[in-house]
Amino acid sequence: MVTLLISRGSFSGGVRIAQCLAKAPGWTCLTREDLIAAVNAHGELANKVMARMPEATANYAEFSALRRPYKLLMRLALLEYMRRGNVAYFGYSGHLLLPPIPHVVRIRILAPIELRVAQHMARDNYSAEQARAHIRQVDEERSRWTRFIYGKNLRDPEAFDLCINLDRISFPEACCLLQHVAKQSDFQSTAESLALVENLYLSSKVLAELAMDPRTADIELGATAQGGRVSLEGPYLEEPVLALLLDVARAVSDVQEVQYTEGYAPAFDINFEREEVQR
Repeated sequence: MVTLLISRGSFSGGVRIAQCLAKAPGWTCLTREDLIAAVNAHGELANKVMARMPEATANYAEFSALRRPYKLLMRLALLEYMRRGNVAYFGYSGHLLLPPIPHVVRIRILAPIELRVAQHMARDNYSAEQARAHIRQVDEERSRWTRFIYGKNLRDPEAFDLCINLDRISFPEACCLLQHVAKQSDFQSTAESLALVENLYLSSKVLAELAMDPRTADIELGATAQGGRVSLEGPYLEEPVLALLLDVARAVSDVQEVQYTEGYAPAFDINFEREEVQR
């Protein structure tokens, strides 16, 4: 199995490439809307995050309380699909949802502004000036979103394994290139990388359950999993709270054992380094 995490700007041809790739046998093509729907099943959480974005600077603490469960649930939704087969996710910051995994390829699609303007004009009957201004506005909004949600630069080339420039490559050729990349030995799944996905899926399920439970939502935790054994790390807790936290974690399906280490409250992304599988 292979997962392609494809980041692109608005009107960069992602829809056309996705439609092409979806015709290839064995591929599931996802958009951000697919994952958002899964997140919104938990009390419209994604809609709440997007609604609070304009005032995120002024009300940062309130926004941050929504940001962590949002990221957890987005990651969990993506992992759900990854466990089923080949997946291509066409978003704009999905490459930041997962730690390094050998059979996950992070790709950035670049498109010249003239191509993007032409596509916008054709779809929405905009003038060239209107289309150009709107694309610049959306690009800035997405960059701002990525900075607030992930603390990263959306266009950082070091975050990607491959960049495809549509200034020189046609949409059909880009589709063929993605299929060719997915066949390369460097990106094939192994027993170890599939186990990493399963462990990450289980730890994410536990963290998501704890983040969505109002009794434990305010406790910042980290989690790793090995088989059915889950290791939680977090702050020092009084016994009633700790017992509750462990009970919630143990109730998650497929969890066989839970261990808690006190005295450390990791941020969401810290565990990525610990869970990485070396190629």
